[in-house]
Amino acid sequence: MKKVYTLMFLFALVATSYAQSLTQVFSANETYSGVKTINVIADFCKVLVEKGSTIVLDTELMANKDLEGYEVNVSQEADVLNIVVMKPKSGWTSHSGFVNLTVPDGINLSINSGSGYITVKGLTANNVEAEAKSGNINVSNVKGDYNLRTTSASITVENIEGKLVTKSKGGSQVARQINGSASLVTYSGAILAEQINGALATETTDGTQTLKDVEGDVKMKTKSGALKLSDAKGTFYSLSNAGTLNLFNVEGVFDLNSTKGAVVGNRVKMTASSTFKTTEGKIKLKLDHDKSELSFLCESEKGMIVVYGKAKKKKNKFGKGPIVVTTYTTTGAQSFY
Repeated sequence: MKKVYTLMFLFALVATSYAQSLTQVFSANETYSGVKTINVIADFCKVLVEKGSTIVLDTELMANKDLEGYEVNVSQEADVLNIVVMKPKSGWTSHSGFVNLTVPDGINLSINSGSGYITVKGLTANNVEAEAKSGNINVSNVKGDYNLRTTSASITVENIEGKLVTKSKGGSQVARQINGSASLVTYSGAILAEQINGALATETTDGTQTLKDVEGDVKMKTKSGALKLSDAKGTFYSLSNAGTLNLFNVEGVFDLNSTKGAVVGNRVKMTASSTFKTTEGKIKLKLDHDKSELSFLCESEKGMIVVYGKAKKKKNKFGKGPIVVTTYTTTGAQSFY
């Protein structure tokens, strides 16, 4: 226990020493007018953008060495404002800083950060492009079109009205309260999307996708990540290699396709004819229907097909309802009840 306390004390001592070693090497507070577009290259700095009646730039740079070359270079060309964080080419070991902006409605923004976080909130009529390498991106309570990209950091968007496009390599993504279209792409990170009113497209390589409370067309694509869709209404398309698709309380038109991944659902309701296809994956759906509403055209090369207790191999035709359920599997079993 004494060793643990000693390590904690040493860690705190080092952290305090590090914080104390950074001193201010640059600061500025300026107001600008006649601007329609703002470009920010923030390097190591955190960026905060909020709504204001005028454009105000407040910035500070901190470093452990007061070297020549630390500054924020600001230039205005016609209606374009360029803000660039500068640092010495060599000699530095640690630094931090912030670039805080207030902007009125109608200003277009392009923000690029290396290791700094990017936060945008409260804007009501602005189009924003933001890119960060290792710093997280957070957007909340905004209206407009947003294009957000990260390399290894996460993206979080809450309460947006407009068009949302996100892309990351390893970072997770969270999108909540989206009123408009959204396209979310990440390779190894997970996706959580909820309270979506509009078209939604999601894609991962091996990251899990959890989509819930969605009203609109949904397109899901993954290589090996699990797919979870619940409390949704719309038209649904999925393409999966090995990831399982789980459905709960979903209503609409379905075109679901998988290779090895299963398609499993509870309280599934079709509003028009739908298609379900897998190779090795099973199909197992508990349908929220009266039998008279459906007719089944089911095929499988080797898997057993069970429709409302009627079991057959290769082909199973059942019912005369107006909604046609067309299915196909190679070796995967099928069950509808």
